[in-house]
Amino acid sequence: MTLLLLVAALDRVADARHDNAVNTLSRALAGRLVVVDPGHGGVDPGAVGKDNVLEKDIVLQVARRLTVYLRQGGARVVMTREGDSDLADPEITGLYKRKKQDLARRVALANSLSADAMISIHVNSFNNPGERGIQIFTRSGDPASLLLARSIQSEMNRLIKTSGRAPLYGNYYIISKTKVPAVIVETGFISNPAEYTLLQNPDYQSKLAWCLYAGIVNYFAGKSTPDKPEN
Repeated sequence: MTLLLLVAALDRVADARHDNAVNTLSRALAGRLVVVDPGHGGVDPGAVGKDNVLEKDIVLQVARRLTVYLRQGGARVVMTREGDSDLADPEITGLYKRKKQDLARRVALANSLSADAMISIHVNSFNNPGERGIQIFTRSGDPASLLLARSIQSEMNRLIKTSGRAPLYGNYYIISKTKVPAVIVETGFISNPAEYTLLQNPDYQSKLAWCLYAGIVNYFAGKSTPDKPEN
C-alpha cells in the first residue's frame, strides 16, 4: 500500500511538472488561429451509446473546454459549431445531403481562414466492447499534419497511461480536403463500458481537453517529432 501511494505521489509530481512545462510553452500560441471542430450535431448524433448517450453532445463539451484553454493561452479560436446544430442549410432534407453540405462547410471554413490548425473531435464506437483507447488520424503526405497528430497522440497516451498507440493515416473528408494542418481525434470508445462512463464525466472531459491543448502547444512550440503512423 505504501509503495502504491508513493507511485501515485510521484505520478502527481510528474504531471504537475509536465503541466508547468506546457504553460511555459504556451506563448507559442500567440496569434495562432485554431479551428476547433466538434463532430456531428443537429440531426446527426454521431455514435450512440446506451441510454441514448450521443457523441455529438460529448464532443461539444470537450471542444468548449479546449476552446477556453486555447484562448487563455493566447490563441484565436473559431468553433465550427457552438451548439447542437450542423452547418447545412435549413431547407436541406435527408441526413446524407445535410451531412455532405455540413462537412464541406466545415472544411471550407478552415481553408477560408487559412487556419494554423484544425482539430476535429469525435468519439469512437465498435461492435466489440473490449476495444478502447484514444486514436488520432491524419492524412498522408503532409508533414505538418503528421507532427500535429504525433504531438496530440503523445499527450493522449500520457492520459491513458499507454505508449502503444501511434497516429493512423485516414482518408476522412475533414482531413483529406482541408489545406491546413488537420487531425481527427477519436477521444475514446462509447461502446466500451469503462470509456462510456469516463466520456460523460466533466472532469475527464476537461482532462481530454487539456491533453489536446498540451499537444497543440507542443506542436506550435516545435516540441513534437516526426513519427511514422501505422497504416
